[in-house]
Amino acid sequence: MISVRRMLLVRRRIDPLILGAGILSLALMLGAGKVAFLFFAACGLYLVAIRHRVSRQAPKAFSALLLAWALWQIGLSLVRGEPVSGNRVLSYAAIEFAMVFLPVGLCLVPRPLDALATGARLGLVLLLVAAPIDYLLSDGRVGLGANEALFAFVAGVVGVAARLPACRPWRWLPNGAGWTYLSAVPILLSGTRAAFLIVGLAALVDLLRLFGRGFGRPSKRVVALALVGLALLSYPAGLIVSDRFESGVTEMRSFEETGKVTGSVDVRIVMWRSALAVIGEHPLLGVGGTSKMAAAGEKAGANGYMVTYYQHLHNLFLDEAISSGMIGLALLLSVFAAFLATVFRGTRDRPSREAALLLVGFLFTFGSFHGVLLNEWTLIALFGTMGTLLAAIGRKPTLSSRIEKRTMR
Repeated sequence: MISVRRMLLVRRRIDPLILGAGILSLALMLGAGKVAFLFFAACGLYLVAIRHRVSRQAPKAFSALLLAWALWQIGLSLVRGEPVSGNRVLSYAAIEFAMVFLPVGLCLVPRPLDALATGARLGLVLLLVAAPIDYLLSDGRVGLGANEALFAFVAGVVGVAARLPACRPWRWLPNGAGWTYLSAVPILLSGTRAAFLIVGLAALVDLLRLFGRGFGRPSKRVVALALVGLALLSYPAGLIVSDRFESGVTEMRSFEETGKVTGSVDVRIVMWRSALAVIGEHPLLGVGGTSKMAAAGEKAGANGYMVTYYQHLHNLFLDEAISSGMIGLALLLSVFAAFLATVFRGTRDRPSREAALLLVGFLFTFGSFHGVLLNEWTLIALFGTMGTLLAAIGRKPTLSSRIEKRTMR
């Protein structure tokens, strides 16, 4: 029989590999990535249930608000008598509930950011190969077998995770903000317009750092490399972006002339207007996740059939407000406010703070056009990265050094 102590020593060696492989698998849209993060969440739930002392390092405000948000959604759905089978609100709220315990479950990973960043960087390198191949073979938008928009969001999150600072980076996978820009390749090939914003957000953050007080101007070499990279990407990126935006303009012109929706842009306008009308009638509690599209469809008139064709409103704020009311929306916003507050209070490390801002900024901009919190891929990628960052920040130095020493034996 293997003793508990020996098993834990083995876990300290393999858990970093599981975490790194998890984010790498998510980048490639492989189900093993979801399993890896849920495994750590299950470990955290067990440690909290037995009141292990390591659970004291959980990010209290973030965990409490995320738990409250998940339970609010689950409670409303059950009180309304909504069916359990096929209930997207219940299934995704259950994932959010599980992610509450992820930071605690990573207690046996000596350097969480090292494992996450290394896995994300390897994932981006593989995406630079896999995404163009998929594009050539499919002759269309890239999703690696999944929905293209979901793939683009996950790629953006992996790009942010890759820029997190590793204490001991691999020589050929060094620390740097440039990793985020590599995610532009799979995002562009996915053809997802809203995901393009991650490149702009990253550029804004990096320019503020480069030209900010006390950081000086970037060297000529950095500027030259940036210009060369932009030149190489400008032509193919321009073709893809212009094609997607031209199709959107065409849809809007047709909608203005006929009043009938024909594509993804105009149907969003109709859905959002209808959703606001429903929310105005049910502001506090909403109408529930299983009834929201039917309720919005009734308000859309002749275009109602196009609204009910979709499963969500393609806007995370409206989706939450119409499902769980303004109370649910307030809880959602408070979760991410608590995340940013915990990061900024817990560390003075600028790359970590920048990554936190990029995660939330990307979520809110992308989520303004997609139901980003209504899919297991996006939920696990987002909260997995957030939870790992919080675990690293909340780690006491004495515990980290003790785990690392035992791991190196």
